[in-house]
Amino acid sequence: MSKTLLIDRNIAQGTILADTIKGQAYEVDVVHSVEEAEAIFKRETFDAVVLDVSFEAEAKDAVKRVRESAAAASEKRTPLIVVTKNFGESSFLLDSGEVDVLLEYPAHVEQLRQVVEQFVGC
Repeated sequence: MSKTLLIDRNIAQGTILADTIKGQAYEVDVVHSVEEAEAIFKRETFDAVVLDVSFEAEAKDAVKRVRESAAAASEKRTPLIVVTKNFGESSFLLDSGEVDVLLEYPAHVEQLRQVVEQFVGC
């Protein structure tokens, strides 16, 4: 079964997003910090990662740390999907090449589910 890691500081929102993107053919594990994500990558690999960026000032560091942890856990590049409340302020993440998809939340929740399914092979 394919697995997706969802990183969201907001516990309630993380649960809602996980329920929204959860599929029949894949699991969604939820953590609430980049530190928790780094720890789980030491034990597991994931087919995709969804990162909610609440604070754009911290986004670049969060993306870098998640990307490095995912790379250490798996030989293949793990797709990184970033969800943000302000697409305009976060669009620089796409330019860096470290982010595969950038979506605005909550407007594109259904699109998020479709993107995750595309990456995990459903």
